[in-house]
Amino acid sequence: MMTLPTANDSPGPTASPRSWLLWVDGGGGFLLLDQPRFLLGGPASGGSNGVAVDDDGQTVVAVQADLRRREAELSRHSGRYVLAPRDGRVQMGPQRIHESAFLRSDDRFQLGSGVAFHFDVPHPLSGSARLRVDRRTRFRPHVDAVLWLDDTLVLGPTDDCHVRVSHAEGPLVMMRRQDAWQVKPVAAGESWRALTPGRRLEGLGISFLLESL
Repeated sequence: MMTLPTANDSPGPTASPRSWLLWVDGGGGFLLLDQPRFLLGGPASGGSNGVAVDDDGQTVVAVQADLRRREAELSRHSGRYVLAPRDGRVQMGPQRIHESAFLRSDDRFQLGSGVAFHFDVPHPLSGSARLRVDRRTRFRPHVDAVLWLDDTLVLGPTDDCHVRVSHAEGPLVMMRRQDAWQVKPVAAGESWRALTPGRRLEGLGISFLLESL
């Protein structure tokens, strides 16, 4: 059963069209991006919350590491993900990338002098991707991963969920529809419910909060 916010809950801020923070009890913290491309750069790249927008209108995600301000760009084209150097060095395995390369689920790559990233598309029924950085490094803001929204995000107890919550009773699906967030359990007969940034939501043993940036 899904528990919606009570009437005493104060409304959250208006949702940003580009990025949010997702906090999941027992699952971690995540930077959620809803856009076709973004940049990765060093700590000087981000704004006060670690995320900035450059002169071209592209979001820049900051990494607490020795990277250039615009080290690399990730983009999505017709469901395919692409990695390309911007002002820095990109390497996949032993090979340095000088132009661009397609990213497949479970690919690993390095930026700069060796900052390691892991890219995957964990759920077979969702095109949304997840990007993690080496444990010796961290994103700014300090989150466990970047979730790159394509269609839906899945939170649940299995390894193929974008956010794994081991104690969950089943999976929940999040999606953006007409510039609004919605969520529902993955079960026959369940309907979509509104998800308001700034209000905690609970369902199937999963408690989470979405915050606008």
